[in-house]
Amino acid sequence: MNKTYNEERIVTIHQMLFEMARGNFNTRIPLSSNDEQLETLVVLINMVAEEMQESVFQIGYINTHKTLQVTAISTFVLDSSFLIKSFTPEVTSFLGHSESELINLSLADIITTASFEQLQEVVDANSTLPTTITLDFTPKEHLPISVASNIVRLVNGSEIIINLVTPARQDTYSPLLYGNENEKHNKTRKADALLIQKLYDYILAHLEEPLPSLKVLSSKFGTNEHKLKDGFRHFFKTSIYQFYNQERLKRAFFMIEHTGIPLKNISVMNGFNNYPNFSKSFKKQFGFSPNELKRNEVGFISSVED
Repeated sequence: MNKTYNEERIVTIHQMLFEMARGNFNTRIPLSSNDEQLETLVVLINMVAEEMQESVFQIGYINTHKTLQVTAISTFVLDSSFLIKSFTPEVTSFLGHSESELINLSLADIITTASFEQLQEVVDANSTLPTTITLDFTPKEHLPISVASNIVRLVNGSEIIINLVTPARQDTYSPLLYGNENEKHNKTRKADALLIQKLYDYILAHLEEPLPSLKVLSSKFGTNEHKLKDGFRHFFKTSIYQFYNQERLKRAFFMIEHTGIPLKNISVMNGFNNYPNFSKSFKKQFGFSPNELKRNEVGFISSVED
């Protein structure tokens, strides 16, 4: 593999990890068609970002790290050829381009090819508007950022309006409140939230290992079994084991779909002691066996049969 290409990919991986360390889980590393180990690493990093974005920042979940809160609404006005004719002021800081650079620029120049093709399909099927899709924007000197975008047309006009929500950082901690004021604890103390957050982080960091017993976990985190079990269920609306099992199966699903790692290896990498148990749990969770999931032609071809 070309040395320069590898170095460029490593720099991109470093950028992605830096963004994640800052609490930005919206970025993604564009995939390539190259069959090499770095590409598998890219897929896994994207997977982690998606998991964090979907799992950590949902309403009802705790997170004591710096997070991104969606607050700023930005708007593009495009002509029928997808050229930018106007936009709201915050777009310039979001994309890192000046106003003069953006005016009359094709939207294709600031979003990924896949996103532009998706947008074209939506606009061509005019009967589906208004609609909301996810577009991957490419800010200057930064990785792509996935943004929910509402696509509309004006009445008696050919202009295309794109309303998107850009992230604004929020560093404050807001403890969750119990719905019933008569409960034993009428509000969550920050110390309790931090405890459950540590357990959550521990589980995600050890999905490749068997889950310790509740007794071992409570001893590890310096609390009692009842507090750990009930606290986790309060925040995540599920048991500790169910969460662990669902997360490792979700990770296995992603790895099967986006890598060529053999199925037996994937089962081991996600904490299953043998393939039959993995296949049984996978089918119970998703309704089909691991070898029935369509795989991308990347890396090794799995030889494991269900």
